[in-house]
Amino acid sequence: MVYRLDRGVALRAVVADDDGVVTVAARPLSSMIRTPLVAQALRNNCESAALEILLATVGVRVPQLQIQDALPTSGELDPVGEGATRVWGDPELGYVGRADGGGVAGGFGVYQRPVAATAARFGVALEDVSGRSPTEIVRRVRAGRAVMIWIGLSDGPYAEWRSPLGRRVRVNFGEHTVVLAGVTADGRLRVVNPLEGTREVWSVPEFEKRWRLLDRRALGVPL
Repeated sequence: MVYRLDRGVALRAVVADDDGVVTVAARPLSSMIRTPLVAQALRNNCESAALEILLATVGVRVPQLQIQDALPTSGELDPVGEGATRVWGDPELGYVGRADGGGVAGGFGVYQRPVAATAARFGVALEDVSGRSPTEIVRRVRAGRAVMIWIGLSDGPYAEWRSPLGRRVRVNFGEHTVVLAGVTADGRLRVVNPLEGTREVWSVPEFEKRWRLLDRRALGVPL
């Protein structure tokens, strides 16, 4: 991490000090969080791959396929029925579909609550920071705390079905997850993308646009 120190504030504190000890707050300017480079092993397991990356930032190493096996599941592997009678799983409750693709719908994924519950099984309590402002997310990452976010790789296609409990589920099949792992000196975000195992740099507007496509879902390492 790189900090910015206000020299004027520090000088005034030194001049005013009578005890020989001066404490001056420094503001984080940029950060680079140590992360492994992980590529997802299966077609649709970006969430378990991203969680492997996120857990590693706090010193907990769990392979992505072990995480995938630990995720709760919801519904049948493939949707049942067609049109208005179609029933499939609920990503708010567990992994939906086939992580390795195939089947009628090719699989889908899972949202933040089941992922957080799985992280807890491995001894890491993550904070659900979904719906926070982009400014708050960037502030957390700049302070050295990685954040896993759900993004849209595309504007669609969208699909809709009913969960086994009857809840209406509407999803974007462009759903994906990445880990925000730092902020550059000029304010851009360092991103670890498990789609192909790459390190990328995104502008804040680019992050905001992609994040909104999945309703601003996010899990972060607590501050």
